[in-house]
Amino acid sequence: MSGGGPAELVSRLSGSVVFTDACDLLGYQRDCSAVRPGDADLAIRPRSTEEVQTALAAAYDERTPVYVRGGGSMYAGGVNPHAGGLVVDTAGMDRVLELNLERGVVVVEPGIRFGALLAYLAPHGQTVGIVPSTGPTATVGGAVSAHALGTGSPRHQSMGDTVAGVEVVLADGTRLRTGSATCEGAGFFQRYCIGPDLTGLFLGADASFGVITAIALWLYPAPAVRETVCLGLPDAARAGAFAAAVQAGELTHNVWYAAGYEGGSVRARVLAADPDFDAKSCPGFCMAMELGGDAEAVAAARARLVELAVHHDGGEFAAFDRAYFRRLRFDETFWYSFAGYFVPSRCAILMSSLPCDRLANFTGAVAALRTRYADFVWAGATVMCRRGLHGGVLAFYDERTQWDAIAPTLDDAADALIAAGCVPYKTGKQWAPQVRRFTAYTDVLARIKQALDPHGILAPGNLGLGAR
Repeated sequence: MSGGGPAELVSRLSGSVVFTDACDLLGYQRDCSAVRPGDADLAIRPRSTEEVQTALAAAYDERTPVYVRGGGSMYAGGVNPHAGGLVVDTAGMDRVLELNLERGVVVVEPGIRFGALLAYLAPHGQTVGIVPSTGPTATVGGAVSAHALGTGSPRHQSMGDTVAGVEVVLADGTRLRTGSATCEGAGFFQRYCIGPDLTGLFLGADASFGVITAIALWLYPAPAVRETVCLGLPDAARAGAFAAAVQAGELTHNVWYAAGYEGGSVRARVLAADPDFDAKSCPGFCMAMELGGDAEAVAAARARLVELAVHHDGGEFAAFDRAYFRRLRFDETFWYSFAGYFVPSRCAILMSSLPCDRLANFTGAVAALRTRYADFVWAGATVMCRRGLHGGVLAFYDERTQWDAIAPTLDDAADALIAAGCVPYKTGKQWAPQVRRFTAYTDVLARIKQALDPHGILAPGNLGLGAR
């Protein structure tokens, strides 16, 4: 921080809720990742876009680093204030700004939690396509800014595919609306309409190019029927072939969510629920799916998926549905219950994207990590999108005794995933060493960063562009 320092910045933020006490700032040190914490000089909780504009204009003048925080449940380290400075806490911006059922769009502030948004939409018979893996407590702004994996969705693909446009405040305080809302008075209804897609520039950028202050999401009718089905496959290779066949055959319309679990995880869950279950009857891989639609469509989708699983030497495996998957989906605890998110041990998560034909490579990498780093407990899971998969490698560790060891271990795990044909998902800081090797990509990002944020105040260190 240069210029007048924190005191000068506080004086310019007199209209906002400002935190400067060291105890208050403890909660802004980190997200839920294994990335080291940072120490902010101050934090604000704005209640409007105008307050964000004032804060960024002041930070720009004072050359103060700015990090943006939503629910703090991310696992990539993007919100950790490693350069100090100012944290913008969006919790105070949690309103629904517009519900337009004719256009099929809801516009919300970034701090609204998905649980609150789903509850607001339910009386209208509407829902959104993606809900993050952290479930109802995650904020919409955090999910969009980090391009959160969400539950992934064979029906809806990824978080960015559900966004119709955004309002964003740039580093100098300038306000920008993207897509159709760029045209004054037009509002949000079309993302791809004026030149290049500027919306995409801010999705997954972890606030490196601007602070998102409003998000327009596409709406979808809430399904009349929800049902889960778990399909056992002999191994990851045939599970990958099954997933590719589902996607190629366009059997994803009624599949709102699908996750893949390696055999070890399946056995652990099933035997925990029923110790007398015959472990030898557990499949080598399990594809678990949530179906949604009218009753006839759901029944037809289920029959076709089971038939396709049989074609790939598998079949229905109801024990995993009873022991785990049905409750996970219908209690809306989501994928993080598998990750051990709320258990005493810490869970470091490394996300990647991969084509279906690399699923066996992915599970092989997880198996190799178990052998190489036996001091940690490892797990692996995937979620299916309309095309391809997202794969999560999970390392459970004792933060008190293993903190120094987990970071280099995750770097090695990231290298192993790239060697297996996987691609980094979410840059933040967790993948920064690997992303910096993609020089053509990072050179372009650096040019955009220089143009939009010439003083480099926004989220220093994110996107693989700075020191970790």
